[in-house]
Amino acid sequence: MIRVLLCAVIFLAMPVTAQVGVHQSHIEANVPSAEAFAPLLQRDLLAFARVSGIPGATRVEYTLLRDAPTQSGVGYPKFYAWVKVVANSKKVSEGAVRLAAVDQQRFDVTSYMTAQQIRENPGQLAAVFPKALVPGIIQRSDGK
Repeated sequence: MIRVLLCAVIFLAMPVTAQVGVHQSHIEANVPSAEAFAPLLQRDLLAFARVSGIPGATRVEYTLLRDAPTQSGVGYPKFYAWVKVVANSKKVSEGAVRLAAVDQQRFDVTSYMTAQQIRENPGQLAAVFPKALVPGIIQRSDGK
């Protein structure tokens, strides 16, 4: 009887263990090294700001909203950040961003919501950001 129970527990745990391994392998294959992380993120956030038509973007400042990536399924690992876009020492835009880490080489911005958009419609956050991050994003959008 004990043998049967032990086999059942091992059998049931295998898919969870395999899933954790798949998630970890996607993270390792896509998230840049600690040394490369900040320079790549800065580069790609600034490039996004410039192609998004944020006037005269010269610098970005960011705060990660979660230190570790979020991995679901086989998609690219996601990071969430609060971003301030600066042009000539003046803040010209700020908001919440979702990024995908790709091949240890770049970050793709998959969503950007300005502070004004968040204040006008905070309900839209739930479709993009993890539930646990939403209250903090709303608070930041209010300038707190």
